[in-house]
Amino acid sequence: METRDQIRYWGGAIGAVALVGAIVVAVVVVQTPAPKAKTAPQTQMAARTPAAVKPQAAWKPQAAVKPPAAVKPPAAVKPPAAVKPQAAVKPLTDAERKVSEELWVEQKKLDTDSGRVKAATPDGRRRVAEMIAKQFNVPEKLVNDLRGRKVGDGEITTALALSQQLMKHDKVTRQQALDRIFAARKSGQGWGAIARSLGLKLGDVVSDVKKTDKQLAKLATVKVAG
Repeated sequence: METRDQIRYWGGAIGAVALVGAIVVAVVVVQTPAPKAKTAPQTQMAARTPAAVKPQAAWKPQAAVKPPAAVKPPAAVKPPAAVKPQAAVKPLTDAERKVSEELWVEQKKLDTDSGRVKAATPDGRRRVAEMIAKQFNVPEKLVNDLRGRKVGDGEITTALALSQQLMKHDKVTRQQALDRIFAARKSGQGWGAIARSLGLKLGDVVSDVKKTDKQLAKLATVKVAG
């Protein structure tokens, strides 16, 4: 009797365990969604139909090439501005002409007297240069340099007299003054026109030439007498 009761007990226990397991399995199966399987026709069509080929982008024509910009002709060359003619030199007044003529006379007298001194002694040329240099307080070499310009002693004396005035008038050196004076002389201007253009007094120049000539005349008289 005990054996049968044991068999029944264990059989009932095993059956209960099995029932619980079956219930658990059923619950799991119910809660887990079944994967959707593709239908055979759809799978076959997907396999057979190739992916649609995307059409190529429409070909865009190239932008039209712009023609090169027209080359602008060079700007016309402006003709040089017309050179204004120099103002006509006004003729000397009667007074200026009279002083110029007087200066010319005094220059010739000085040239004559310096020539007499040069002829009187072997060193006469040096003595004349020394006298002119002393009169205007300049180096004797300057007088000899001016002689190299192929001008006579009368013109050298006139130029030195004008240079003294110009140095004070324009605040320039003696060499600068002499260069301006001889440049004007070389262009063909007379002493009267030069003095007017530089704002100098030609009457004072006449006085300076007369003083120098007196000194040369004395020197010539002494040498001839000696």
